Amino acid sequence: MILGIDAIGKGKFAVVVLDSGVKKTVSKPKLFRLIKELKPDIVAIDNISELFEEKREIVNFLKNSNVKLIQIAVDGPLPVIAKRFGIKMNPRDPFDEARTCAYLASLDFGYEISVFTDKTRIIVSRNRRLGKGGWRQKRYGRKVHDAVRSVYREIKRILDQAGFEYTEIIKKGFGGISRGELIVNAPIKEIPISPFKTRDVQVKVKSIEKEKIELIPVSKSMRYLIVGIDPGTTTAVAIIDLGGNLISVKSQKDWNFSDVVEFIKSHGKPVLIATDKKNPPEFVNKVKAAFNAVLYAPREDLSLDKKRELTSKYDFLNDHERDALASAIDALKNYESKFRNIEKRLPVGFDVERAKAEIIRGMTLKSLFEPQVVEKVERKDEKEVDFLDLLEKKDKKIKELKEENEMLRKQIEELRAEIEKLRAKIVAMADEEKEKMRREIYAKNLESRIVELIAEIKKKDSEIVRLKEKLEILKKMKLLEISGWREVKLVKKFSKEELEKAEIVEGDIVYIADASGGSKSSAEFLCSKKIKAVITGSEMSHVAREVFDSFGIPRIRKEEVDIIEGSEVAFVGHNFEEVYKSKLEEMRRKAVERIEKLFEDYKKRRI
Repeated sequence: MILGIDAIGKGKFAVVVLDSGVKKTVSKPKLFRLIKELKPDIVAIDNISELFEEKREIVNFLKNSNVKLIQIAVDGPLPVIAKRFGIKMNPRDPFDEARTCAYLASLDFGYEISVFTDKTRIIVSRNRRLGKGGWRQKRYGRKVHDAVRSVYREIKRILDQAGFEYTEIIKKGFGGISRGELIVNAPIKEIPISPFKTRDVQVKVKSIEKEKIELIPVSKSMRYLIVGIDPGTTTAVAIIDLGGNLISVKSQKDWNFSDVVEFIKSHGKPVLIATDKKNPPEFVNKVKAAFNAVLYAPREDLSLDKKRELTSKYDFLNDHERDALASAIDALKNYESKFRNIEKRLPVGFDVERAKAEIIRGMTLKSLFEPQVVEKVERKDEKEVDFLDLLEKKDKKIKELKEENEMLRKQIEELRAEIEKLRAKIVAMADEEKEKMRREIYAKNLESRIVELIAEIKKKDSEIVRLKEKLEILKKMKLLEISGWREVKLVKKFSKEELEKAEIVEGDIVYIADASGGSKSSAEFLCSKKIKAVITGSEMSHVAREVFDSFGIPRIRKEEVDIIEGSEVAFVGHNFEEVYKSKLEEMRRKAVERIEKLFEDYKKRRI
């Protein structure tokens, strides 16, 4: 079904349905509802600016209606195009213009409005927010991210099986992924994935928009071209139409012959292949032969000034593209006078562009106006062929298209059913994957706990060994104590911190293993505890010795007594008391000697 549309004014539109002859006057909202209701294959209009004010409107329309939007008047005004195809129309009648648009679209004429690329974006993400922290929320987040990952992997598997190429962007989340994006190199209609949602996951499938609206010829074969070629290490190709409009210009290094041919073919039908050399290069001859086109070469090689003059109004990237473009324009200028003559003399009903192409191929103006041709045109005028007659001739084609459309609808239903099955499978696989992941996490947690317990057991074993050793030492110490040995407080270093840890009380004997660092304050602190004696394992500082002497506490070297030293305790033997008494006596004697010396000094000072 094809709808033709033309703007009437004041927000009203004339609508003609080509295959039924129905015509209506509707407002813009009613027009969109009508399109949604009828679901036509093509909507044809003189100019899309009559219906849409901005690109976003076009995007939303094409996204939601799934129709081809065709603009007819691109290469010229609608009456001129209609005249080119021998179609009679009243330019003051909106229904006549709408019918003409629809009919031209049925002949594969016009330009399809393209706003989407041939790429599709598939987004797999969470279907709900996770909320704020807490261990339960983290556990739930892990579950959701795991489900997103499972669905994402299944979609990738389906795309891989179907042979699609894609790129991916993944945002990781705790326990899986929070978002996965796939850019697939295929239009959305070919993608076997539909948007859907589950409790935790949502899948969006969108066409990727183009930056600008593009007009793509419905039938590129209808466009006749002049192609300029500059071959070499870097080959350039310039394509213009028979009206001198630039279609495309491109250059590429090491551009092979087959790719050049495909590039030209993608834009239309070349009738003239041009070069800037009087002796055409072999590459240009090969392209000419590939299209069975006419070769144009200037009488003399085009000069640099001439090339610059010919291309001054055009944009290009390099000298190669300039030379190719200059070749094409120079070829066109060679035929301009003939083209103007054709436009003036060609009767109504002839395709002007085709006539120009025939002139390039060698047909003369006289042969174009042979009696049988003119007679054919006059006969068409006499019969006043209108659109309804033309529609009758198209009945068979329309019937075939309807049958094909019905078959495609059935295929779509089957594909939708298959998609639903796949969707259910994805959800089931997500649950299975989730359970598998839960078991793996549980097993990993158990393994981690086992490692922790083994480390703790080793630590306990080491502690048991240490305590057993200590117990053995204590047993030995106890035997020594029974045998008459006496326990002393063991201090590793002569510092206030070590002295405080030793819990020294009055009457204790203190053994300082390393007495070298003792300060006056440390010595005074120890003496304040009123200990019985101090045993030193190394030399004590002069300041500390004076403090002990002033308090009358004997200092005994380790070598002077029998002593057994453990890791935390020490014992002195039977000779301690003897040494202790000896030290006390020595201290008493020295004190008497000091007093006598003081007395003698005093007597001397008196004398």
